[in-house]
Amino acid sequence: MKGNLALEDRSRARTFRDLVIISVTAVLAFAIAYVFNLFEMIADLSRKHVGWNIDEFIIVLAILAFAFGIFSLRRWRELKDEIAERRRAEKEIKKLNEDLERRTIELEATNNELEAFSYSVSHDLRNPVLAIGGFSRLLLEKYSSHLDEKGHHYLNIILSSTQNMCQFIDDILAFSHSGHRQIEFSDIDMGELAKALFEELKGITLGRMLRLNLKPLPPARCDRAMIREVLMNLLSNAIKFTRDKETGIIEMSGWIEKNQNIYYVKDNGAGFDMQNADKLFGVFQRLHNTEEFEGTGVGLALVQRIIYRHGGRVWAVGKVNEGATFFFSLPR
Repeated sequence: MKGNLALEDRSRARTFRDLVIISVTAVLAFAIAYVFNLFEMIADLSRKHVGWNIDEFIIVLAILAFAFGIFSLRRWRELKDEIAERRRAEKEIKKLNEDLERRTIELEATNNELEAFSYSVSHDLRNPVLAIGGFSRLLLEKYSSHLDEKGHHYLNIILSSTQNMCQFIDDILAFSHSGHRQIEFSDIDMGELAKALFEELKGITLGRMLRLNLKPLPPARCDRAMIREVLMNLLSNAIKFTRDKETGIIEMSGWIEKNQNIYYVKDNGAGFDMQNADKLFGVFQRLHNTEEFEGTGVGLALVQRIIYRHGGRVWAVGKVNEGATFFFSLPR
C-alpha cells in the first residue's frame, strides 16, 4: 500500500512538472514571437485570410496564456492537497496497524496466560479429586457394613461427583492442549475412521439399538489425532442425544464444494432450538441440564477449535425432538 501511495505521489509530481514546463514554454514562445515580429507576419496572413488584426491576435494569445497559467496553478494546488491528504491517510493507517498489532500481541499473551492458568488449575485439581474418589470407594468397599442407607447414598453421590469432576478436568486439559498442539497433516480415509469410531462407541453403549448410515465421504488431509477427536465428539453426542429413541439413527456423509470438503453428522435425537444455535460451540455452554444428558459443555468447543485450526468452519441446524445435524468443513 505504501508503494502504491508513493507511486501515485510521483505520478502527480510529474504531471505538475509537465504542466509547469508547458506553461514556461508557452511564455517563452510568446516572447520570442514578439521579439522577432512573428506576430506581424501572422497578422498579415490573418488579415489576408480571416480579417484579424495584430491587436486582436495578441489579446487572444494573452488570454489563452493567462487561462493556461490559472489552470496550472489550480491543478498544482489540487495535487498538493491530494498528496497531503494521502500522506495523512497513510499515517493514520500506519498508526491503526501498529495499534492493531499491539492489541493482537496483548490478546495472544492474555489467551496464553488464561490457557496456562486453566491448565495449571485443572492439573492441580486432578490429584485431590482422585483422592476424594478413591477414599470414598474404599469406604464403600471396606466399611459398607458400618454404613446405613443414607451413608451409602451420600458416598455414591461423592463418587459420582468426583467422576464428573475428573471428566470436566480432562475436557479442560484437552481444550487447552488443542490450541498448542502441532498439526501433523496426513491423508485420512474419513469413512474408515468414522466406521471404526462408531463401532468403538457402540461397543461401550450397552442395551441400545444404534444404526449408522454411512454414505461416501471425501478423503481429507488433516491431523489424524485431532480429526479423530472431532468425529468422536460428534458421534458420541449423536449417540447420547438419541437415548430416548427406540433406535438411534445416525447418518454421516459429505461432499466436495469448490476448494473444501463438507461433512455432516446427523441424528434423530433430542435436537435443539435454533434460537440457541449460537451457544452450541461456547465453552461450558449446555442446552440441556445434566439430569437429562450428562456432559461438561466442552466437547463442541473443542470441535470448533480443531476445525478452525485446520482452516475450516463448523455449524449446526436442528429442531426440538426431531434431531440435529452438525456440519464441518476442511480445506482440500
